[in-house]
Amino acid sequence: MAPPAEEARELIAQLAVTLRRFVHAAGALEATLLLDQGAELPALVVECPAVGPVLLAEGEEVVQLDADRLAAEPLPLPEVKALPPFEVDAERAQITSLIGGVEHHARAVRALAELFPGRSVLSVQFPTTDVETPLTIAARAGEPVVLALGEETFELPL
Repeated sequence: MAPPAEEARELIAQLAVTLRRFVHAAGALEATLLLDQGAELPALVVECPAVGPVLLAEGEEVVQLDADRLAAEPLPLPEVKALPPFEVDAERAQITSLIGGVEHHARAVRALAELFPGRSVLSVQFPTTDVETPLTIAARAGEPVVLALGEETFELPL
């Protein structure tokens, strides 16, 4: 049996690799996981951009990882595919492209979020035709998916 520190390193590597693979498969800009570590510990924040280091933050401590060099096996990814940037009217906070793509990504984000324990939250940013207004999809197991476009948020019952 591996020592606790070794298990923690393996789990962190697995999280980083999983998020990086999901971001690439989905054509996302970045993913952020607030990992519930139980009532006694603060959430572990894992920020994974499409390129560059993955940032891990627990309280005030921040560490960078190169997810592309980690040898960990990712968690099983849900079915997801990259789509063109969503067409948006940023002034009206509306998605003007077909909603089926949004639903596809929302289901994938929710399925991945369900792999994480407790009250963990997964948030993924997707590109839109307005680079200043990405589409963010956030999910927590057992709760509705939340979409954010600019300052507007919407629940998406799936």
